[in-house]
Amino acid sequence: MNCKTNSQAVFSLRMYAVTCLALTSSGTVESSTFWDQVVRFGGAFVKSRELGEEEAMRVVLTSFSELVRLLEERDTVALSLSGKGFVGFCEYWLAFAKKAGDICLVDRIAGLIQGISVVASSSSSKTAVPLQDNVESARCKVDIERDTLGAAQFCAALAQTTSALDQRSADMEVRVQEAASTLKESTTIIRLLQCPTDNIPEYIRISGKLDRALERTRRAAISALDSSSESLHDALCVLLEGIFEVLTQSCSFPNADADLLTRSLDTSFVLARARLITSDPRTYIPAHDLLTKATALLEPRVPDLTVDIPNYLRCISGAFHNLAGTLYHAGRYGSAVGFLKDACSLGLRALETRRKGTTPNENKEGKTEEGWKQLEEQLYRRWELLGVCFLKNGDRKAALEAFRHCIKTFPYMTSGFFQITSETSLSAVFDLSSDTKQLATIVDRVTNLSACELLLEPSAVSLSTLDLDAGVSGALLERQIATLESARWKEGVPTTISHLLRDTLNIYGSEMPVRRVRVLLKCLELMYHGGPTTMPGIGDPESTGAEFDELLLHGVSDGSRFKFNAHSDNLLTKDLKQDQGLAAYASQYRVEAHLWRAMHAHRRMDTKQCELVAYHAEEACQLLKVMLGSTSEPGSAKKPLAKQIVAPKKITLGPPTRQRPPRKVSATREPATPKPKSRKTLQTVALNVKTPPRRAENNMTSTVFDNVEKLAALFRYITSSADLAYEYAKLGKIRRATMIFARTLDAVRTGGVSAEASAYFFLRYAESLVTTEDVPRSAIIYSEALSISDSLDIEDKGLPTLQRIRARVKRLELAAMASQVVSLIQYSKEDVPAALDSMLQALRLWNRATDSLLRLSSSRSSSPGPQDDNPFEMSNLKGALSAGLPQDLVKELFTPKKFFPRRRSMDGFEWRITEGLITTLFSLIEVYMNRGSAREAEYFAQQAQDLAQSLNAPTLVSRALAKKGEIQLYQGHLDISLEYLSSAAVLLEKAPGIEGIDLRRVRGAYNERVAHLVDASVLYEESLGMIDELNQAFQQLDNVVLSRKSIGSSPALQTNSEVILPGLLAAVLRQHIWLLRDGDAQDYSTFLDKFLSLPYSSRTKSEENALMAKLTLHAVYGRFRADMFLSSLTESTIALPMGMSSKTTVTLLSSAQDILVTLETAEKLFWENIPKIARTGSVTDVRESVVSLALVQAFQTSLGKPSSNSNSLAASLLDASAAITLRREMLETIRHKFPEVAGDDIQWTLIEADGSVQPRPKAKGTSRFSFNHSPQSEDDNEKEDSHEASLKAYWASVYARYQDQSLDPPSLSLNQLSSLPCNWTVIHINVTEDKSTMFITRQECGSSTRTPLIFCVPLKGRRDTGNSEDDEEHLTFEDAVQELKEIVKLSDEGTKAAVHIKSDDQEARAAWWKERAALDTRLRELLENVEFCWLGAFKTILSPRTQLTPELITDLRAQFEKVFHRGLHVQDKKSKPRPGAHKKSVSQTQNPIPSQVTFDDSLLECFSTLSPKCRDEELEDLVYFILDLYQFHGVPVAIAEVDILRVVFDLRAVLEDHAQKLSRRNIQTTNDEHLFLVLDKNLQGLPWESIPILRGRSVSRVPSVDFLHDRVLFAEWKRKRNNTASSTGAVVDPRKGFYILNPSGDLGKTEARFRGWASDMEKAGWEGISGRAPSEQQFLNALRTQDLVVYFGHGGGEQYVRSHKIRNLPVCAATMLWGCSSGALRDMGDFDRVGTPYNYMLAGSPCLVANLWDVTDRDIDKFSQSVFDRLGLTAAGMKRWGRQDGHVSIVDAVGQSRDSCKLKYLTGAAPIVYGIPFYL
Repeated sequence: MNCKTNSQAVFSLRMYAVTCLALTSSGTVESSTFWDQVVRFGGAFVKSRELGEEEAMRVVLTSFSELVRLLEERDTVALSLSGKGFVGFCEYWLAFAKKAGDICLVDRIAGLIQGISVVASSSSSKTAVPLQDNVESARCKVDIERDTLGAAQFCAALAQTTSALDQRSADMEVRVQEAASTLKESTTIIRLLQCPTDNIPEYIRISGKLDRALERTRRAAISALDSSSESLHDALCVLLEGIFEVLTQSCSFPNADADLLTRSLDTSFVLARARLITSDPRTYIPAHDLLTKATALLEPRVPDLTVDIPNYLRCISGAFHNLAGTLYHAGRYGSAVGFLKDACSLGLRALETRRKGTTPNENKEGKTEEGWKQLEEQLYRRWELLGVCFLKNGDRKAALEAFRHCIKTFPYMTSGFFQITSETSLSAVFDLSSDTKQLATIVDRVTNLSACELLLEPSAVSLSTLDLDAGVSGALLERQIATLESARWKEGVPTTISHLLRDTLNIYGSEMPVRRVRVLLKCLELMYHGGPTTMPGIGDPESTGAEFDELLLHGVSDGSRFKFNAHSDNLLTKDLKQDQGLAAYASQYRVEAHLWRAMHAHRRMDTKQCELVAYHAEEACQLLKVMLGSTSEPGSAKKPLAKQIVAPKKITLGPPTRQRPPRKVSATREPATPKPKSRKTLQTVALNVKTPPRRAENNMTSTVFDNVEKLAALFRYITSSADLAYEYAKLGKIRRATMIFARTLDAVRTGGVSAEASAYFFLRYAESLVTTEDVPRSAIIYSEALSISDSLDIEDKGLPTLQRIRARVKRLELAAMASQVVSLIQYSKEDVPAALDSMLQALRLWNRATDSLLRLSSSRSSSPGPQDDNPFEMSNLKGALSAGLPQDLVKELFTPKKFFPRRRSMDGFEWRITEGLITTLFSLIEVYMNRGSAREAEYFAQQAQDLAQSLNAPTLVSRALAKKGEIQLYQGHLDISLEYLSSAAVLLEKAPGIEGIDLRRVRGAYNERVAHLVDASVLYEESLGMIDELNQAFQQLDNVVLSRKSIGSSPALQTNSEVILPGLLAAVLRQHIWLLRDGDAQDYSTFLDKFLSLPYSSRTKSEENALMAKLTLHAVYGRFRADMFLSSLTESTIALPMGMSSKTTVTLLSSAQDILVTLETAEKLFWENIPKIARTGSVTDVRESVVSLALVQAFQTSLGKPSSNSNSLAASLLDASAAITLRREMLETIRHKFPEVAGDDIQWTLIEADGSVQPRPKAKGTSRFSFNHSPQSEDDNEKEDSHEASLKAYWASVYARYQDQSLDPPSLSLNQLSSLPCNWTVIHINVTEDKSTMFITRQECGSSTRTPLIFCVPLKGRRDTGNSEDDEEHLTFEDAVQELKEIVKLSDEGTKAAVHIKSDDQEARAAWWKERAALDTRLRELLENVEFCWLGAFKTILSPRTQLTPELITDLRAQFEKVFHRGLHVQDKKSKPRPGAHKKSVSQTQNPIPSQVTFDDSLLECFSTLSPKCRDEELEDLVYFILDLYQFHGVPVAIAEVDILRVVFDLRAVLEDHAQKLSRRNIQTTNDEHLFLVLDKNLQGLPWESIPILRGRSVSRVPSVDFLHDRVLFAEWKRKRNNTASSTGAVVDPRKGFYILNPSGDLGKTEARFRGWASDMEKAGWEGISGRAPSEQQFLNALRTQDLVVYFGHGGGEQYVRSHKIRNLPVCAATMLWGCSSGALRDMGDFDRVGTPYNYMLAGSPCLVANLWDVTDRDIDKFSQSVFDRLGLTAAGMKRWGRQDGHVSIVDAVGQSRDSCKLKYLTGAAPIVYGIPFYL
């Protein structure tokens, strides 16, 4: 056998040999020798490497096991299983078993070792000898064998644990516990590890063996910790604690090495981490103690240079920091403090120790070096975290100290901070990296904490005490100053800032001139905001300005003046020393210095502030031109240095005292295009981009910008270009605006511009485009802004609070601008409701932005005491408005905002936000004024005034006052208007500008109203002159700009300039031309030509059409007055249709034909203008246009122009002139009837390509909450949803109908009443603006063949004969209105006086009733006179409908013709017109004879109702009217030859005969006829229902025919919903009612009268309240859920419910408001009237009963009870309800109850009805 090649066989043979040897007799071989030989055999076999390692171990283990088994089985063997040799064998065997992972074998071997006897001779003993405890005696008597055995037994025990942990055996927890117990109980382990005898190899081996066993167990335990169970985790910790204790004691040995120290520290780290349980505070201290013990291990070794103490300190510091981080993330901030304090102190100690000396074996290995680098760079973050924890615990002082340590330990060198401070701007220094940004945050926190929270002394705030490099310290101080800027309003902060500025200036000496200048600029800025006194020790602005030039400019002093080169290309000629790297910023600082010095001149109100501001602004502009490279300095290459501008004396803030030398330009030289230079004029200058513009030529210093954001705030690069172009567009300079926008657009789209600047530019561009009416392109540009709005990331949560708020305000600003653009687009599209929604959204956003800024400065000044009354401080807005506006408007309109208190200074951002707010306010004023909503316009005008006063902006205040004056002027409040206009004029004085122009325009209009026509003309001419001056100034500016080539446009613009302010110019010219219409013809023609040459726009075209139409109609009146035949036309009643038809063609006079042509021109102009102004134009213009057009139709008809639909067209026009504002408000109201969950206003509105608004995405969630999920409730919800959906559909149809309406002939010619019930008749009554003509229109419903009948009745001159005796019969419109006001006024006074009359004073009571009766009589007579004087015979148009047969009509026609034929042929009877007759002229026509013309049926039907008992004057009205008809049809009529008395007598006979025929035939009027009155604003105050012909009849009012249709459609909707039978009128269920009785508690008698009625109604199902006020919601719920609401109280309940709440109701009950003046509509002058009735109409109420004026409670109670009785609204009537249809409507009941009052007119005429009737 080859032994060399078969080592396994050799090993087997050898093992067989030793086995045989073992079986020999005792003493044959030494035990130690035997076991040593076995070990050698095994070792030789393993080393042979014949087999693999695992296979070899298996063979050895098997052989060893077999050998031991044989020895154990035999009772007598030559060798015992004990002794030193056997121990060595077991250790060898154990090593193989552990390596093989055989836990069972390990246990077996360990058992063998544990059973070995201490004494060799007693090998059979089973009891182990215990280890000795006395270490000193052990050293004296060394027992190697015992110690070897003890060490082996201990290692075996640890080996069992290690194997169990490695193999993850099931009983490893038990083994760990046993090992821990063994370790704890052992008393020799420390002695053995210490190697008690020097240089004894056995003990060295024992020590090493124990050390290795412990290390293996330690590592195994650490490895098992991460994946252990809770119980095992605890056992492992106990084991590791035992090991750590052993290692700790071992570290105290003299021969302890660094490795032992490393393992000790590592064990403590692991144990601390393992023991720390964040949820168990009891573990915090033990964990901390472990690390503290680890730190203590290093203390005895600090002088030991063989140990790397700094590195160990670094590691321990990291361990503390890690555990602190764990606690911090768990929210245990207080517990983390102790760990962090040690982490920070040890880290700092490690760095200091490392810097003091060289550590042993120092190397540059990556891991260690990286650790030191990390510590240096991150130590400041540990201090920061410590400070944060202190803050969270409320310990601000400790936090401050930690943060200061953080700043001090920041790695300024390694981060590059130190190097860059002398190379770039302050903002760039702190933006260098994330670390420097974090440093900036920490500095901000330290500054705010110390100065604003702890209120420390300034010296304690300053970071100059940190002993840092001068450049670093200065940068930190500058950052502190910047931080405190936002809090400079707080007490003590200005002093702190001043101290910081002084510290910074002390650091930045002459060696750092640029940085010193930067701080001086900050001084100027802060002195501007707070005043020079707030910066003690800094100096005044003048001395600071002087130091600028000393530092940055090279100059010489001549004793009185400092000469310098202000515009040299080489801006820096002085050695900047340490700041040479900052030389590029010096130019910018000079610009800023000039600007701040200019602002200081303005602030201190210098007597020469205009010159100073102009000088410094010009200097800044010149410097900017050089910096931006846009142009070279004019003359810089030609002028020598000595001729440059010389600064004022002592560098004061002012312009140079010497004049600049004149330019050497010939005065006679013609303008020519300059030759191009190397620098192209049109070269694009990059603005607000990441890489700022630079200029580097001829080795000059490059121009860069310090803090691009700051410069953007001053000059606003892109935004300033957009603002400039926008202002040009508003001025009408469209080409200039377009050019600027186009150039800037290229820069924006090129890229590199911030999203914020791009969005701002696009929004300004879009707004400018929409002002030029380019809506499609505006929508496209807005969409571009919208597309980048999502990328706006302005707000960073990591920023300080101030910066976050300002960032949020920027977002609000852009969102507000977006809303403003959308509103303008919608307004251009004539969608006024959508425009208002967006405009109000913009207002809310501006208010939010303003409020956010106000919150930052709300405490900047304490509340002034009584002695510090500030005239500019804004009072509470509600209180300010209460004197000028109705209380209900103040209550219901928007919540007043608290604007800025007056401040001496505001930064540019605040001004920009405020400008946006006030611009929106003025836009709202204009929109509401045009809509006719005077109260809303006045409210916003007051807000604008308050805001302007708070800003100390006289121009804006005057503008707001002018608007208020204009509103009051149009309302007819001339005295108040004059007061406002005078105040505005005082503020403006003679200052030029748009405000002055517009103020003069309004003052001119005022003078026209008060008939001061000369003064009005002067004011208009002044306005025009100011516009011309402004236009010339802009032309000169354009010429200067073009000559400098700073814009790059063609000089052609100089000869083709645009008109400035075309819209305002058009308005002034229109008013002035109209004033001059009968004046100087030359002036008139000049101004008219100028007016017609204005550039086209919808506004100017509208102004042109309106003016030309009015002038044309005015010319027609002039032709009428000049024509003998037509002069009486304006004083004659005109009928549409004509009333007669001719069998022959009428030949018109040439004059009449010319007038018809003129009227056609006027008609065309009016028709062109009406569509342009129908939706967005002024209400006054719309009303005037449609009424004038109706008048044109009447004139055309009277002159014989054939037209088949002129009467229908005129009737529709007159209807369109009524309630214009209410129609517009209806659209807005419908949008608020079903409010959805609104999103945040900050979300931009989405629009279509054509500019239409896209609906906002619906917010998730529902507005209805249900707590009952039963099937029944779900069914109810489905029904409710279905009901709401159908209701929404109804209102949507109404909205669509109003929105789609158009005022054009085809639409207005349609019959609107054919679908209404046939028993309804609509009457329109209108007067022209001059109150000279009244239109009365009758339209009978239910038939498509019936055409309207219109009478155009003159109110002036018709009964005026010039006879003073009969003057009392002439009642003008103004007289009637004034008489009614007087009666109502006296009635109100009498009502108030009644409370002072004692019940037992019969005389006083009788006198009081006598006065009341007299007033009642006056009112009756007034109404009779209104009917007689204004209507006369034409009152028959109001008569009930007749049912005349064709025979009766034919007979009546024959009799009428007979009478008039006879009268026209009687030539021999000369009769003079009796007093009161018409004045007529002689006819000149010679056409048909009377028999060739016949009366129309409609006219005969109308006059057939005239009573034969009427007054003679009324019959004369009819006679003259018919004679005029004859004349209009060409029949020659000699009025002077007609016997009027005879014709009147014959006509009365005809009417008597006709009446007898009607009575014999028993022809009745239409059953249940109902009359609807549509009254214009001038007539709504009169009780038309009580004039004799209408009194007692069923008459109600509606705002217009559209509202009548709304009520009918709603009634149909309700019938379908209730599934009720079809009926006429509104649907009212009398069982669903609600009453409010005596809510104020002071109408006890009324409550007593109706207490029984209320009780009966409650039994019938009603609800109600008595004697107490209802809540607003209770009132609204009643209106929304009930069918009928009855109110017995004061007024119309306005004190209990706000009007806009009523308007916005989706459903509103029929309502009876029995309070005083509950149905009155307030006269608003030129605007439409407003009042409670219209609120109910907008809410959809089918019917409203209310009072026109104040009434007494007893009389109105009688009236209301009569209404209830007639209507059946009683207990008895309720029982009959449902059995038969009601025969009396609510309107009938009101009409029939008028005589139930004691005062039949003073009380009986007050109640009126709005809406359609309902029946019970």
